[in-house]
Amino acid sequence: MNAGRADLTAEEWEALQRLNRGAPEALLVPATILRRLTELGLALERAGQRRVSDRGKALILRHKDAKRR
Repeated sequence: MNAGRADLTAEEWEALQRLNRGAPEALLVPATILRRLTELGLALERAGQRRVSDRGKALILRHKDAKRR
């Protein structure tokens, strides 16, 4: 699935940004939201570590770039 910023709720978007900042903030993301972001291909959880996927990083960067314009 190719998710965009408009496909995320405010809570999901904030959670994605927390994941992008890394630990310890990534650990504050609720499991249900992490699961949703993982289903969308925006997040990963491996060996107990939560992080933003490459697709999630690209979405964050596109959003930052669009805000600058």
